[in-house]
Amino acid sequence: MAHVINTSVTRRKIGWVVDVKYSDGKRKQLSNKKWTKKEAIARELAIQMLDSSMPGAGAEGLYTLQQGFNDADKYVWSDCEDRKTLIGRGKCVLNYFGPNADITSINAAKVIQYRKYLKERKNNVNSTINYKTSALNVMREQAIVHGGVESVPVLPKNLPIDKKQIEVWEDWERESMEEYLRKICRKDVVRHFEFLCEMGCRPIEMERTTKASYNLEANPPTVTFFKANNDNKNGNRTLPLTPKAYKMIVEQILNMRQGQEQVWPLTCDALRFQIQKACRECEIEGKSSEIKITRHTCGSRLGNEGATALEIANWLGHSSTQMCEKYVKMDSEKHATAYRILSKRV
Repeated sequence: MAHVINTSVTRRKIGWVVDVKYSDGKRKQLSNKKWTKKEAIARELAIQMLDSSMPGAGAEGLYTLQQGFNDADKYVWSDCEDRKTLIGRGKCVLNYFGPNADITSINAAKVIQYRKYLKERKNNVNSTINYKTSALNVMREQAIVHGGVESVPVLPKNLPIDKKQIEVWEDWERESMEEYLRKICRKDVVRHFEFLCEMGCRPIEMERTTKASYNLEANPPTVTFFKANNDNKNGNRTLPLTPKAYKMIVEQILNMRQGQEQVWPLTCDALRFQIQKACRECEIEGKSSEIKITRHTCGSRLGNEGATALEIANWLGHSSTQMCEKYVKMDSEKHATAYRILSKRV
């Protein structure tokens, strides 16, 4: 069977062309008018990697990030309980560097730029940035263990990142925004925003709810948030509605149009736009318009009132308490209990 012995990328009138030469003397040209030079080179690399008999295939310098991702999933992540989360972090790396990127070309400078991108563009917290960098490190390790690569660029450890405080909506900010939004006849935005702040649910969970998700006759009234697919996070959960959340959902249902199925039809983009507008009008400065701040607001409120990390995790729908430890606050007076226990052995 003929195999690839040479490939090249050239610019023609029809656009970028990948020339492929086979061992039996035949040639093949691949082209696409919409290809950029980068895309043509990516296609050339894909052809080289698919043909393992090509000289240099699989050698140092030809192990791509996609191969690192595949090997990481096969040899490292496949047996992990949080496999889907790990795959998601790996895909974030692929989306940034490109699946056909030479894994040996990813040096410290590029990793620092990647971390900066996660912080400034993706608004990730420090822990998330470190987790995604760790996924990249696992993929780099596969190049040595399974890819035949002799070495990869050394990355410095403990790369510094500016500490980022958890953003929450203060009571006065919520009140000011609610007053403004009601004034401009956007009560639907008020109901949507306040329900998220009160219940701390994910926007997608809120969007999935129907009238049947709410049991307003129960004491106290409840809501059931359900998941579209099973994953490593907690499954469906039923929570009691807070008094304000109960008021918001009742108003929302009463204002639903005939034949309307979605209880909360407002999109995240529309809500974000109205929040930005309200912040400007109410002179609330330095506040991000990210919807997840409503979730932080709920978690911080629970932590400030003495809820444990486990209680907060169960309410917010986290499978682990690790994500909720940042919300937990402990009064200095509570050290007295620990002191009394440790002082018994004298």
